[in-house]
Order: sequence, then structure tokens, then C-alpha cells
Amino acid sequence: AVPAPQRAVLPKALFHATVPAAMLGGEKRRRDGEERVVRTLELVLATRENTKNIGYFVDDTVTNPGLGIPFYKTVLEGANYKEATWKDQACVRTSQIHWREDQSVTWLERHMEMTQGFILVGKNPGLFVLGEPTHDRQDLDEKHRALPDPATTKAYILPPGNGIIIKKGTWHDFPVSCGPPVSAFILNTEEVVEALASMPAAAPMNHGDCFKLRLSDHWDFTMKFPDPRPFVQKLGLVPSPVAQPLMGPEGYGAGMRREEVSPGWGGGSRVLVVPVVNVEVFTPGCGGPAIQPHLQSVPELANKGWRDYGNRRGLQRLAAMFKELGIPATAVINSEAAELDHVARALKASGWELGAHGLNNSSGNAKMTRAEEEAHFKQCLDSLEGSLGARPATWLTPGFSVTERTPEIAARSGIKTFLDFVDDDVPYDIVHGESGARTLCLPYCMETNDFSLVLTKHLDARQYAQALEDHVRQLAKEPGEKVVCLGMHTFVAGTPARVLALSEAFGRLKSCPEVRFATAAQVHDAVRKAR
Repeated sequence: AVPAPQRAVLPKALFHATVPAAMLGGEKRRRDGEERVVRTLELVLATRENTKNIGYFVDDTVTNPGLGIPFYKTVLEGANYKEATWKDQACVRTSQIHWREDQSVTWLERHMEMTQGFILVGKNPGLFVLGEPTHDRQDLDEKHRALPDPATTKAYILPPGNGIIIKKGTWHDFPVSCGPPVSAFILNTEEVVEALASMPAAAPMNHGDCFKLRLSDHWDFTMKFPDPRPFVQKLGLVPSPVAQPLMGPEGYGAGMRREEVSPGWGGGSRVLVVPVVNVEVFTPGCGGPAIQPHLQSVPELANKGWRDYGNRRGLQRLAAMFKELGIPATAVINSEAAELDHVARALKASGWELGAHGLNNSSGNAKMTRAEEEAHFKQCLDSLEGSLGARPATWLTPGFSVTERTPEIAARSGIKTFLDFVDDDVPYDIVHGESGARTLCLPYCMETNDFSLVLTKHLDARQYAQALEDHVRQLAKEPGEKVVCLGMHTFVAGTPARVLALSEAFGRLKSCPEVRFATAAQVHDAVRKAR
């Protein structure tokens, strides 16, 4: 029998050089409630070549061909998998695995007296977490031969109709659904099945040729596999679209619920119009929006210069237009843009509400851990406060690149008005059920965004301005109080022709009794006053 391992410090040789030192398991456990570092496994399509260290790949290729059976003249027969063995009584069974939301790898097990076979039947793929054997590793001591090696553990996607016979000692978990239910034909032994079924509750075990570890007992990090649904959808391994993960149960972030706001916040106006000026910078050499996308040489001058023009001239032109019309506006600003002297001067002189828009527009939040995202919010808000003299209370995430935690972290960071959602014509609150953190959502309309109208629909300056005016006028005809954000970018809306057309359209809207221009902060205050 394999000795039950003690909680161990994993040698650095087990880890890729890029893995942060914080992921190394230590003797000291993290305190209760302290969040563990998450290590995400590599997600790969299983092939004969990349599974050779963990098992024997089964597909429509005949392995060990040449077995001569004289009765079957038209059959290419393969000989027995000579390494495959099932101790004592084999157990042959089927299982159907359904989707699970949790992508954590809680358990890994190995068998030393049998190989185990999984064949996927039906039309759906499956995910297998598999780690190379460690029991015979000469570079490990006895203690670490009884633990999986995270550096050689991956999440393998097995296509439907394929299978794998895992080697003795291969670390593995039970197959996982990639969205739709997956059915597996399983070969193992009665001894292992009886040992697993005899457990009164899920717990580590070391009997019946089943050596199963709870990983949290040995590592100070949490191992997870990526959501497999986009991966299998992209590869065409599922016959129909697979539901993608939502932003929490209601679509507004993990733990967040939507609450409608009290009527009367409009103060007699049918439509509150919030011009939102995006002030952005992009990491050099990483590209960005383009007016001539075919220009791809490096260094690239034309599209970069077009974007830079926005902060050098377009920003000042838009500020002058709004000031001349007496129309309030909200700017959402990359903190790295506000570090530029000419940008900071123009923003301070604009009279606009100054909101936050991340560090820059080349990096979003999507792949951040919670700790990274919290630090990102703090760094952005601290930097903008230092550059502009006021701490922002309005937020728009760069490129809508969010995590499920973004709304909650924004609310906890002091953000009062949140612009990331685009799904309505009315403001609404989102509230975190556990902490009570609350923020007001102003839908950031895609139909009135200059990227949508100019870069995607290719409207000219007059058509662009007319589309904004028509949108607002139609809302003013409808019952109830509405809000609409007009997303503008300094390098798109801030050009001379568009500013001229916008100034005329805004002048006409300003004279409409049902329409009032406001900042995001002013809408927030009006909604709170009406509660």
C-alpha cells in the first residue's frame, strides 16, 4: 500500500518557472476565510501524442494491427493492449455526467494495480483532468512521489467516440461535462468501485487500490480548469450551441441582484441625456481602434497618430463645444492618459464630471484574479485622484473586459455609478447580496456609441449626429423616465466635422422641454433623492 502523505512543501522543480512563488504549497495552511491563489490548468485537445505519458489513446486507429483470425477476412484486427490490466474482477459500467458550475479540482486519485478505461459514447465531448505518474520519479523523494505534479497535470478535452486507458499511477479525476451531458463506458475493477461506494462521505482514502487525495490538504493554492464550453464550441465538438457562463444568476455579476429605482427621479424630464467622453491611451505596439485597419507595419504611425490626435486636439474641441452650449458631460478616463500634462490640463478646465476608465485601453479585467482586480481598481482611482484632484465615483471598464466580480469590486471601491451594462433605457441599482454594496447602473447604449455608428456602421458626420438626435427624440415620445448615455471618443467624435454636426444636433435637443442633459453623477443624485 502507498503510505498516506503528509502535507508537504513541493519542490520548485515541480513548477514551471512562470508560476508565482505564492503558489508553492507550504507547511502553514492559509487562515480560514483567506482566499487561495488559483492556478488554472492548461486546456488542450487530447491526442495520441500528448497523452502518451498518461495513457493509451483510443480512436478509430487500429492499435497493434496484425492479429490473424482466419474467420474474418475483411477485418483488420488489433492485438490486446499488452500494458492494459484489470486486477481480479473487471467492472464494466456506463455513466452519464452532467454540467457543473464549479471548475475547481478538489480530488485526484491514482491506482497502482490496474489501468482504467474511459470511452465516450454518444455525441458529446468530455473533460479529463490527468496528471503524469509520480510514483517512479527518480527526481522526487518518497513524500513527493505520493503527490501529483501540478506542472504535468492538464485538462484534456476528449472528443466523442474516443477514449483513453490511463496508465498505472496516472493521477486523475472523474470525467467532467463540457456543457451537454456526456456518457462514458468505463472499465475498472470491482475492488475500486466497491472501495469508492463504501465511503460514507467524500474523504481522502487509501484502500482497495484507490489512493485519493483532497488537494487542499496538501497545497496552498486552488487548482481549476478553464470553462471548457467556449473551447469545444470553437472546435466544433458539440452539435449545437453551448450556453456560455453568465455574469451571476441575474447577469449582473456574482452575488449581485437588480433593484428598480423609485419613479420621479427625472424631475419632470422624460429623457436625461448623459454625454460620456472616453479619454483613452493604448499600450505602444499593442494596436487599438483603427481608421485604416489595413495598415499593419511596425512601427505603425497612421492609426496610432489618429488615436493620439484625439487627446491632443479632439478632447479640447469637445470640451469647447460642451462649454459653449452649456451642456454638462461626464468623462471616463484611463489613469495613464491623465498622467499626460496636456490631457490633465484640458480635463481640469472642462468642468466635466471626471470618471474612471481603468489604467489604459489595452488591458481589461477579464483574466484577473480577485486580488489583481481589487489592486487594479485602487491603482486607477488613486492615480486619477492624484492627477486630477478628485476621486472618481463613476466607472466604465475598458473594452467591457470584466469578470463576474467587477460590479461588486466597483461598489466596494466607492463607485457610485456604473456604466458597464447596456441592457435598458432606465437606470437601476445592482446590490451585492452578502455585503449590501450598491451601485447605480446607467445603461451605456450601444446604439448611440460613436464606435457603433461611425466605425461599424460607417455613418458620416451628419448621419451620426442625426442618429443621436432621433434616438433621444423617440425616447422623449415614450411614457416614463429614460436615460441615455452617448458614448464618445476623443479621436472619433472629436474631429472637426463631427463636432460641428454634434453642436447643431445638441443645440436642437437642448431646446426640447422633455429633454435634459446631465452628468452621470447628477443622475445618480437625482435617483437617490427620489428614493
